[in-house]
Amino acid sequence: MTVLAITSQFTPLYVSFFVNLLDIVPDLLNPKQLAEYLQLSPRTVYRLLERGEIPAARVGGQWRFRKAVVDAWLDVNMQRLDADTLDPIEDETGQPPRLIAHLLAPENARLMIPAAPRDTVVRDLVARVRFPEPVNRTLVSERVLERERMCSTALDDGVALLHTPRRRPRVLAAHDLVAIASIETPIDFGALDGSMTDTLILLLARSERDQLALLAKLGRLCREANFLTALHDAGTGEEVISLIARVESELFALPL
Repeated sequence: MTVLAITSQFTPLYVSFFVNLLDIVPDLLNPKQLAEYLQLSPRTVYRLLERGEIPAARVGGQWRFRKAVVDAWLDVNMQRLDADTLDPIEDETGQPPRLIAHLLAPENARLMIPAAPRDTVVRDLVARVRFPEPVNRTLVSERVLERERMCSTALDDGVALLHTPRRRPRVLAAHDLVAIASIETPIDFGALDGSMTDTLILLLARSERDQLALLAKLGRLCREANFLTALHDAGTGEEVISLIARVESELFALPL
């Protein structure tokens, strides 16, 4: 008889979602295959598994992962992972840590968006961003909204971390981009606690691995005490970039 055990640190909703997909999605991966798929080391996969931070099942005594379930879980949870999980994701690249401040152009760091329904606000934001390469803005908007329809990226402190679904091709080929916008009046962006949203941070990474690390880092920045207040008070794009560079340096022990 096959024995199935699901990691325990998930809400009933995620557990139910996982169990249902076990029967219909034929993409079972072992830890080594998952590490290759996520471009992480097996050590990090096992670390996530030991902490109960990634959905998995025991099949015949061995850990197995559904690729579609992991994709959905990462889309929903990556910005909520803690700094201890972020560090190994970045350390294994062998490259210098990616800095949010370096991905922000001054003209994209202090955008202002009129209040409107969620979909209109997203399209307005994408229309105002200055992209570093040619893009299909309609496609970018629809990919971001596709991700929002899966589960809102709005956190409980008035900020939403917009990005595209992992299972979709990247919308930028040669650059990574961050853009920050304030909404003139807070709107309902679908936060789980019902709170209103007045700050949008758009992340478009050219690789899935960079998206994982950068989303986790953005989430950590937004949880830092007084960061969002200081972000709201910044008067120019240059001030926003300076603020983020300083907080990144303090949080992640990086040089300014």
